[in-house]
Amino acid sequence: MDDERLSLPLRLATRARLARVTTVHAGLARPLGGRQAHVAGRLPNRVLLIGSGPVIGWGVGSHDLALPGAISRALAACTGHGVVVDVVPRASVGVRRLRRMLAAADTARYDAIVLSGAVSDALRLAEPQAWKRQLRRLLEEARSDAARVVVWIGAQPVSSIPGFDSAAGRIAEKHADQLNAMAREVCHETGALFAPLGAPHQSDPARHRSPDDYLFWGRQIVDVLGPALQERSPERRAPSSQGEKRVAAIERLKLSRRGGDARLDGIVGTAKRTLGTDIAMFTVLDDVREWPIASTGSVLQEIPIEQSACIHTIQTPDGMVVPDAEEDERFAGNALVTGPGGLRYYAGYPVEAPDGTRIGALCVFGRTPRERSDGEADLDVLRELALLAQRELWRWDPGT
Repeated sequence: MDDERLSLPLRLATRARLARVTTVHAGLARPLGGRQAHVAGRLPNRVLLIGSGPVIGWGVGSHDLALPGAISRALAACTGHGVVVDVVPRASVGVRRLRRMLAAADTARYDAIVLSGAVSDALRLAEPQAWKRQLRRLLEEARSDAARVVVWIGAQPVSSIPGFDSAAGRIAEKHADQLNAMAREVCHETGALFAPLGAPHQSDPARHRSPDDYLFWGRQIVDVLGPALQERSPERRAPSSQGEKRVAAIERLKLSRRGGDARLDGIVGTAKRTLGTDIAMFTVLDDVREWPIASTGSVLQEIPIEQSACIHTIQTPDGMVVPDAEEDERFAGNALVTGPGGLRYYAGYPVEAPDGTRIGALCVFGRTPRERSDGEADLDVLRELALLAQRELWRWDPGT
């Protein structure tokens, strides 16, 4: 029976049955904190994954094992670039609330936005024509930057979701099929991409979802997303790093009042040993000064922001290398170069707060110049370590 022709009593009864199963699902394990997955690599593609359904990560304990990790690994293999996937999960959110979530996000820093809300709206038996209009507005707003790739994730077969293999689930599945058909049409008209999701093989019936399920879906999404990213060659833009935003982000994380952290100390020590430099630091910058929250090889406490190398690093799309500071007009007169420290070599990679504001860098210094090719190799290592430091930093966010 076409779900548009369901009688009102049957529609209400179906919604009630589906809502009861959804309430049970709310008690399942899912990732908490660390709302990011990444694969190291140069000029990383930045992806915002936002919404409900598979985005939540039901049944696994980290986003690395859930859809963000699956997308990042599959996309890195497809494009040959690094990948950073930020995830904004919200259980049961549909198209209407997705518009508000998207408006609140800093979308300018992303190469691609992947949206999911079809399953939630199918389970609500959303009125199809109104839903189609709302989806069109959502995708048009997401596509406001024509250079950005936007993907809408279709609803997987509802009856394949544990707990929904029932008469009510089959009604919702027919409804989902109708919404998927409309979504394909709207994506075509707005320039967005439609990513259909199939039913993953249930290898472990005792689990709601497994990492293999998310890998299955991640590959299906990247089959659509990857070629679109490869076809475009946009100018890479650095995320926000304005002074007032850095101050607010630093205050939120209480970085100016924190003592040492053994994990950050370990990451900085690894950078110094691995790259064979004299100094390694994890520094943060507000609007007037830079100071280390972890360092080795230096007793430096803070410097004016005008003397900072990291202020330049956080304005780059993919880190910075200075092979010989005496030959770089930005640093040739810097007291750190001309003074007793005699620093000549620098490499650094930006670190972001959870809201995307760049607040500092993982960096290394040496008293001997290096070849640029050696510096680029050092940057590959710093990129990975900086993302680990960033993940550690995010544990301090009171909102996670």
